Amino acid sequence: MDLRHYEYLKFELAGILRGVDRYLSTIGNKDPFRLRDLYARLAEDRFTLAIVGRFSRGKTSLMNAILGMDRLPTGILPLTSVITQVSYGSEEKVVLHYYGTSLFMDIPLDKLADYITERGNPGNQRGIRVAEVQLPAEFLRRGFTFVDTPGLNSAIAANTRTTQAYLPEADAFILVGSYESPLTDEEMNVVSLALAAQRRLFVVLNKQDLVDAETRAEMQKRTAERLNTLGAGSDVPIFSVSALQGLKAKQTGNETALAESGFPVFESALINFLVNHQRRLFLLQFCERVASYLRPDAPKELIERFRVLQRQIHEIQADPHVPSVTVSAVPAILPECEVCARAADAVLAHLIHFQARVSNNAEVREAFVASGGLCRLHARQFQTVAARRECALAYASLLAQKAAALRALANERAAHARITNALSRISPEGQRCPACDVARRAAATAIQGLRELAKRSGAHALLRRSALCLPHFQALIAGIENAAILQALLLGQAALLERMAENAHRGILKQDAGRRDLESLEEQTSVRQMASVLVGQPDGQYEGMEKEEI
Repeated sequence: MDLRHYEYLKFELAGILRGVDRYLSTIGNKDPFRLRDLYARLAEDRFTLAIVGRFSRGKTSLMNAILGMDRLPTGILPLTSVITQVSYGSEEKVVLHYYGTSLFMDIPLDKLADYITERGNPGNQRGIRVAEVQLPAEFLRRGFTFVDTPGLNSAIAANTRTTQAYLPEADAFILVGSYESPLTDEEMNVVSLALAAQRRLFVVLNKQDLVDAETRAEMQKRTAERLNTLGAGSDVPIFSVSALQGLKAKQTGNETALAESGFPVFESALINFLVNHQRRLFLLQFCERVASYLRPDAPKELIERFRVLQRQIHEIQADPHVPSVTVSAVPAILPECEVCARAADAVLAHLIHFQARVSNNAEVREAFVASGGLCRLHARQFQTVAARRECALAYASLLAQKAAALRALANERAAHARITNALSRISPEGQRCPACDVARRAAATAIQGLRELAKRSGAHALLRRSALCLPHFQALIAGIENAAILQALLLGQAALLERMAENAHRGILKQDAGRRDLESLEEQTSVRQMASVLVGQPDGQYEGMEKEEI
């Protein structure tokens, strides 16, 4: 089970909960809050990792490296007694939560240091309880929440007290040491607290790039011996990393340097513990809660669906080779289909130009009548662009022409088949809309530009530009024969659709739980995003688009 499979199982459980909800309603149980707690447990599910250690060990640098982005501030001054929580958000920002009030304040990420450092907020005079940093990092999107605690053994006593008070709330700890000095008594106290609370502890020795291999081996041996004095044994793994090297390797895509930094081994251990231990236990316990609502008279198909899912969860086997969370190929929020946008812009410019010319140019009006007019979509758009006088000038002669055609049909007493054929030719669907021609040409130009970009710079450059709608994606693919580029484009589009589906599922679950406040921007806009990628933007489409070869 990987993190994506885990989320799939959660979504399946949510679907069963909705079936249980409907079942309970049919037997007269109409309490709207009967399953709210279960929905909330699924919606709020996340795994909290507390980063602890003395000041200057490189805790924040380690977190930056795990996230693959240098966004959390590092500095030489001790941080204030403010807990910094790092969770997923569609956009970068910081939400400040204050003591004694439910009010909060959003600030830009580049202002964070003004509120959590000793220089900007000495002694935490601002009364900040938690600074919640929201970042569009895939590691966080998959269920992790990091907590960067104030340094142990700081010159500011409140820092150590704040960290020690927070420890029981974490699901697991990452104790950050370094090769510069052995674990201190304060850090050994963290080990004792984690063991007593039966929390998983990961010990990381940072800054391995500053020492040679012999020194590394000696320091790791001494650290293991010190841990054994508390009875930790092999249950507390020790990892050797270089946060600075790991971050640089992720940012440059250097897989060799990343392996040398020690991060793949460390991150794999984190994810392995999450999915093979914590998450499996969570799902099993959740199944027990759901089972308590399923009486024998519940619908058979609902009971069978639940039993199948429960059996799948019970049969999950621990996999020691769980892959690391890779950076998503799809940005958090992509602009909507750029081909649609180019077509829409071209049509708008055409209609604005047309309404200006139709007023004083008889030839323009005659050409409009000869074309048969605009399709339904562009006719409505023209009415919003043009003044009433220009609309009247454009359509008066057109309607007169169509009226003459109808009158001629009536006078010649034509056969029914001829009448229907003639009507199909003079209806909007039977005409060649000039605005559609403009949209078609603009789309063709845009798609050709994207094809050239893909051939010149690779599929990656194209995939991060916009969320191409499926009709225009199909047109793009039709002109690309390179097998590697084709495969990359197909996988990228699949990843885009999967991400949107996941956002929709998450949003539904949070709404069922009554926790709309937890929805990310992606989840809030998931319906519009899905509709746009499936059929395109209305203003960027045109009659007969699916039949045309762009």
